[in-house]
Amino acid sequence: MESNELKQLSEEVQNIAKEVGVFIQAEVDKVQRSDIQEKVENSLVSYVDKEAEEKLVQKLKPLISDVGFITEEDTVEQQSKSIMWIIDPLDGTTNYLFGIPHYSTSIALRVNDDIQLGVITDIAKNECFHAVRGEGAFRNDKKLSLNYPLDLKESIFVTGFPYRNDYDPRGYFQIIEHWIKNSRGVRRLGSAALDLCYVACGRVSCYYESFLNIWDIAAGVLIVEEAGGRLSDFSGLERHLQSGQIVASHPMIFEEIIDVIKRELPVNN
Repeated sequence: MESNELKQLSEEVQNIAKEVGVFIQAEVDKVQRSDIQEKVENSLVSYVDKEAEEKLVQKLKPLISDVGFITEEDTVEQQSKSIMWIIDPLDGTTNYLFGIPHYSTSIALRVNDDIQLGVITDIAKNECFHAVRGEGAFRNDKKLSLNYPLDLKESIFVTGFPYRNDYDPRGYFQIIEHWIKNSRGVRRLGSAALDLCYVACGRVSCYYESFLNIWDIAAGVLIVEEAGGRLSDFSGLERHLQSGQIVASHPMIFEEIIDVIKRELPVNN
């Protein structure tokens, strides 16, 4: 797809994401405990996630012919096509259901295995992060760039923990201890898509997590790349979209971060 076509498409996707965000925000005080289901241990979902996904699929489908979908809530048949929409309708569902204003909608377009377009809306803050490959990354209308100097001691780290109990957390705790002693601090915010956007706009210096799905990170990966950030899996290899592990950071501290993660998680679990 040509750059001008992608930029026009990005504008349409931004409008769709904002429209669905209005629906999500309107429901925030209406969800009852009886509406909440547990998909797997500690992973929550409600009718809002599902209805939001249905709305996104309905509005995105006419934009491109012969397109497939990868979605979190499986409200549409997951067919493999050369062009795919990758959707997380409500990233940060637990935050949303407990009234914590940090949740988002994430939409990416993959063309022949490359992410070409990403749109993430910070619903509670009314911000839209977006990027088209080769055209830069933006927060609303402001172009993002990670070209300023930074060192580890000035950095804020963000991470997350998996919704599962079949892993050894000790290495992860040792990494957190290292950041606590050698940086400005560590946060656990609860929306992978927004965490990546916060790296791209310089609010935090690094986000890392494992056991992720492609819909959690596809759009955010492109936004970080286009802002000038660096990404990899925990081994330092560019297979983060396949492995479920991601490190995204300001480029000046990236190698130091990877060295710490490799030391504390030698098996890369």
